[in-house]
Amino acid sequence: MKVPKALSLRVALSLLFVLTPLVALVIVGSTTLAIRLPQIMDDNRSIARESAAEMAARVEEYLRSLEHRLKVLTAAVANVPRDDVYQLLVAARGDEFDAIYLIDEKGLLIDASVKNYGRQYIDEIVGIDMSANKLFRTVSDTQKQAWSDTQLSTVSGTVTVGVAIPVEGSKTSIIGEVPLDQIISISKFSRSDRQLDLWILDRLGEVVADTRVTSFGRRNLLHLPIVQAGLNGTEIPDRLSYDGQDFYAWAEFSKSLGWLFVSRIPRGMDNPATRELVAIIITGFISTSIIGALLAPLWAQTLSRTVQSVIRRARIVASGSRPENWPISFIKEFNQLSGDLEAMADALVSREQALKEMNEDLENRVRTRTYDLANSNLDLSKALQNLQKTQNELIEAEKLAALGRLVAGIAHELNTPLGNSKLSLSSQEHEIRNFDALLEKGLRKSDLMKFLAHVRETTSVAFMNVERACDLVTNFKQVAVDRTTSLRRKFHLHNLISGTVLTLQPSIGKNIQVVIDDMPENFEIDSYPGELGQIITNLVDNASKHAFPDRSGNIHISVAETDQEKIEISVRDDGVGMPPDVAEKVFNPFYTTKLGQGGTGLGLNISYNAATNVLGGSLTVESTLGEGSVFKLLIPVIAPEHEGEDTGSVKNSPVGT
Repeated sequence: MKVPKALSLRVALSLLFVLTPLVALVIVGSTTLAIRLPQIMDDNRSIARESAAEMAARVEEYLRSLEHRLKVLTAAVANVPRDDVYQLLVAARGDEFDAIYLIDEKGLLIDASVKNYGRQYIDEIVGIDMSANKLFRTVSDTQKQAWSDTQLSTVSGTVTVGVAIPVEGSKTSIIGEVPLDQIISISKFSRSDRQLDLWILDRLGEVVADTRVTSFGRRNLLHLPIVQAGLNGTEIPDRLSYDGQDFYAWAEFSKSLGWLFVSRIPRGMDNPATRELVAIIITGFISTSIIGALLAPLWAQTLSRTVQSVIRRARIVASGSRPENWPISFIKEFNQLSGDLEAMADALVSREQALKEMNEDLENRVRTRTYDLANSNLDLSKALQNLQKTQNELIEAEKLAALGRLVAGIAHELNTPLGNSKLSLSSQEHEIRNFDALLEKGLRKSDLMKFLAHVRETTSVAFMNVERACDLVTNFKQVAVDRTTSLRRKFHLHNLISGTVLTLQPSIGKNIQVVIDDMPENFEIDSYPGELGQIITNLVDNASKHAFPDRSGNIHISVAETDQEKIEISVRDDGVGMPPDVAEKVFNPFYTTKLGQGGTGLGLNISYNAATNVLGGSLTVESTLGEGSVFKLLIPVIAPEHEGEDTGSVKNSPVGT
């Protein structure tokens, strides 16, 4: 395990003294931010809401005063001669209007007063057609006063907002144009907070006034959600994103003016209150860090001096010596540590002597136990060798027992052809004696022909039975050689399987039929016929003993080629099948369901080892209870090479081919 780099006590204490107040400050600062930031947000929302309403009220009040002036003017215009109208308009215009002008019912300019322009200019513009003016049309249609959106004045040539009032008793109207700078100055005067900015927008979303902009330029903000909500009378969002910046915002709509008043305060770090709070916390963090970095080493040095003294004396104790005195500190825990270490040093001295005595006794016991353990290991090694020898003998005995059963079956099978041959020869001997008697009495041609026919018949029967016996013996000889020598050679698979089945048939019983399914007769493989025959023998013998306990059945042997230069030999029965727990353990050594009834539990284990270790393949089983079992042997066409084998020591035998 990798040991992390250790710090000295002085450094650790210094870090502790520095980090502890910093962590406390971080916690306090975070708590302060968590509490104060929502308060700042609420305060800003309230300021924005109140400021929008206040600005709307002040601007409305100011513009109402201008409306009142124009109303007084309309009353005066109706009662003065035509030649005095100009002077009356000049007096009424003052500094609050850019222009005041009188329009008749057809939209023609009757007279006007324009800021920075004299009577000569007025005489030039008198009579111009202003019937297309939207504000004029509104007043003409409604005969009520009205305010316009931002517009380019035809009279003054500047962008203004206008108010129109009909003249009582006539079809003329007076229009006054208010300069936007005047509205902007009123808006700035209405701000209650230095971080607050205000917009005044007309019905079309055009900016009438903006406290943030010193020089006016036409802008349309109708695309902003807060503007749309304010003009449409829907719920006002309290947040605004504009020109890459976020704001707390509120909108107040003036029904009398048809204008929207929008107040906005910066959000996040753009907000002065938020910046001030964060700056205070950061300043406190930095100040605490500097002070802690200066004072912590002094405190740490004072505390570590006593600990270092205790450590030096502890090393003396570890080296086997005993220090004369232990340090005393103004800290109670350090004094307790010194006293405990002193008591421990005294205890170590006394226990060291006891440990020496115990070690000597332990060494004697270890020597005795080691001698006993060596003897036990020797006995265990001998027992293991005997066990391995016994296991090998059991496996060989099982193989020889299988061969013995094969011999018994062959012997039983030989009885029939040999008995038939003996019977034929006995009959032939009897006919020969009769023929000798006929020769003495006198031989007739009919007797000779009868004798020859009988000899031919008996000789033919004897020949066929002797040939049958010879085939059985020859097959058995090859099987016995293969089983006992374990040599590799090339052989025809069909001949090996059919010969093995032929030798097994006598020992299986007449109620069980072994059927070899379609199999190519000339299919040749290069493998170990002894092991393969042993596997086929064990699988067929296992099926005959376990699959059909009290009834007849069939055992099918089939061969199928795969596309990987391998063949699959299947031994399938339609017997009783196996439960899953039996199928899982069927290849385990010494596992048998016929314990005490002739079963050793080695047959399938020998087959599995031969399939995997010698033939280079695999042996698996699939079984369904009540439907039978199928053993699948998958082996390569060319068996793998084994160390020390002589592939050319055995030639093809007649039986193998």
